[in-house]
Amino acid sequence: MTAVLGWLRGLFAVGLLAGFYVVASALLVTDVALVAAMLWLMVEAPSRAGNWSLVLGGSIPAAVALLYGIATVSRTEEHPPAAVLVSRAEAPGLWRLVEDLAGRLRTRPPDRIYLTPEANASVSEKARLLGFAVGDRTMYLGVPLLRWLKPMELRAVLCHELGHYAGRHTRFGALTYRGAAALGSTLFRLRMTARSEEARSGYAWLFHSVISCYGWLYFRLSLAVRRRQELEADAEAVAAVGPAVTADALRAVHALAITWAGFESRYLRPVQRLGFAPEDVFEAFAAMLDDPCVRERTADLREHPVEAGRSPLDSHPPLARRLALIEARPAGDTPDVVDDGPLVTADRLVQRVRQSMLDKAGGPVTELSVTTWADLAAEAFAVELASLLLDAARGLGITARPTLATVLDRLERGEPTELIRRLTDAPEPEEQLAEALYALTGQALAGAGRARWTLSWTHGYLLDCPQDPARRLEDLVAAAVRNRAGVHALRRELARLGLDTEAPVVLALRTVAAPAGRTTVPRTTRRAPDLVLGELARQRKVAKVTVGALIATGAVWGIALIGTDPPQPYRPTFPTAAAPQYSPAPQPTLPLPTRPGLDIPLPTPSLSFTLPLPGFPYRIHRVVPGDTLTGIACRYGTTVEALQEYNDMGRRTGLIAGQQLLVPESGRAGCR
Repeated sequence: MTAVLGWLRGLFAVGLLAGFYVVASALLVTDVALVAAMLWLMVEAPSRAGNWSLVLGGSIPAAVALLYGIATVSRTEEHPPAAVLVSRAEAPGLWRLVEDLAGRLRTRPPDRIYLTPEANASVSEKARLLGFAVGDRTMYLGVPLLRWLKPMELRAVLCHELGHYAGRHTRFGALTYRGAAALGSTLFRLRMTARSEEARSGYAWLFHSVISCYGWLYFRLSLAVRRRQELEADAEAVAAVGPAVTADALRAVHALAITWAGFESRYLRPVQRLGFAPEDVFEAFAAMLDDPCVRERTADLREHPVEAGRSPLDSHPPLARRLALIEARPAGDTPDVVDDGPLVTADRLVQRVRQSMLDKAGGPVTELSVTTWADLAAEAFAVELASLLLDAARGLGITARPTLATVLDRLERGEPTELIRRLTDAPEPEEQLAEALYALTGQALAGAGRARWTLSWTHGYLLDCPQDPARRLEDLVAAAVRNRAGVHALRRELARLGLDTEAPVVLALRTVAAPAGRTTVPRTTRRAPDLVLGELARQRKVAKVTVGALIATGAVWGIALIGTDPPQPYRPTFPTAAAPQYSPAPQPTLPLPTRPGLDIPLPTPSLSFTLPLPGFPYRIHRVVPGDTLTGIACRYGTTVEALQEYNDMGRRTGLIAGQQLLVPESGRAGCR
């Protein structure tokens, strides 16, 4: 039964992929036929082909975007970023465990195993003959799962992935994946082409509408099958290790993935862009997991898993449904686990994953101990916010270098509105101003040697001031933003701490001063995502080709017009003998209204056309610590799905501070 179901799914996947070819080819044939008809008309009746420039100029960009999307169908799926191949000598325990579990599930084990820096696991199969022949199998396993899952939980994860092999899911998964990738790429490029044409006549929107309709059908039909496959893989894991262990593993992976994504986007990547990284990334993550507040949040995520910002195109069923189906299965005999020692014996293997992870994300970095790196991260976050607040104060017509006193004077005069407007347009702007003022005040104290920044895994940074053990400064800063009386109280406290608010604030990293890295926070420039820049570059090349084609065609049309008689209006003629004899009745005539001195100019024929050149009707948003896709969508009056679609994020929701997001223009109000 499993074999028959696998063959039926294979035929279904091939049919969906072939459907994309059929729809795209039909659009191209129609476009070519329209252009050919216009060219024929230019030769046979050039005086009637006045709209040839609109047809040709609109067809070329749309057809090229569609062809580029079709070409991506044949591309094979690449390995995840920073994946490192695992040999049997480096991880004999891992290979032995995977092969033993594959034998229990009565399926062939993978031919290759890769370690990745992601808190996830997956399998793939290199399909041959459109998936109807057995191919090489590959398993990807995240180092965070190896290090922080319990032995039985790890077995449940491996059984789930091997269950995809047992159910023959992976043979045709590559076809489905490539079809989805081609559809996404084609729709993105057609949308960019249509927007660049703005009001000019083009066929990109027409192509986009047709492909969108097929894409809607493709994703709904393929997702139904893929989600069913996930449930079948869950059933294989339940049969191997029991429902309780499988449910615990699913909860653990969910909580670990969210925590790891937060560590990478909020702490690791922002500091790496400054030129610094911890000596051991996984040791730094272990320090984060040891924090009491993080442990409490992780435990809450395991107990009450919530999928925030879930995409409707997610290939996995909702987590709540999966858990309900798993826990509803009857409990069986749980196999005993024999601890055979570490699954990966070569420490250099994990170090290669760590190094590959850093290399894929940026240039060379200076490696620091975890403690020094944590202090540097806290200081860098504070310096960035303090810089933004001083920049906002400088934009209010202040000629001298702004200081902490400059900002306090503005607040004391009851003028925070303009300061907030220049600082942020995010929801709850007063909280953003209070956070920036806290960073500026703390940095002034740190520069004077009266305090230091320490990393907080939940708040980002905390000020360690020996003369303020009760941490009253944070409350005073919040009160200063709310009312003028709070500014007076904050000034008195800063005077007690011995701080000169008129002194310039040092905006430099004091934790380290390594030659290999920067010692000041770089000012981030507004830059579109690489995918958008690459598409705009492609459009510029297509525009040049379009211009050349229009010039050449215009020359041919001009030659064809020479010596051509202008079209005469149609006048019916009758033979004299057969002409009807009748006298028309006189018709009343009305004089045209005229006015002395009024001349009515007659329209004269003219030839003009506009070339479709690429435009850029988007807004660029730079991500700051604490930003989420939901918050950004509310701020600009758009949706999470639109942000993911315009930035080619797929179903990912993780953000990196400093990342540039493409935000569609919208006239709607933000969330309240």
